[in-house]
Amino acid sequence: MRLVIFTTLMLFLSSCASFTEPHSKTLLMDRNSGELKDCTVGKWRTKESYDVYKNCIKTFEEEGYTIWNQY
Repeated sequence: MRLVIFTTLMLFLSSCASFTEPHSKTLLMDRNSGELKDCTVGKWRTKESYDVYKNCIKTFEEEGYTIWNQY
């Protein structure tokens, strides 16, 4: 029984840890045409790559796209 409780607890804690990571991909949608665009962080996830990522989102939002999903 202890093993079941321990395993359940470890699965719960490991799934919660994923919520602390900042998102690295955003889908934006043009609500008029339904067209989707995406912005992603580079694979090294440096501060500079997050800056480029945020600028990408900002650029599409200025063009009329809205954030559809972030993960």
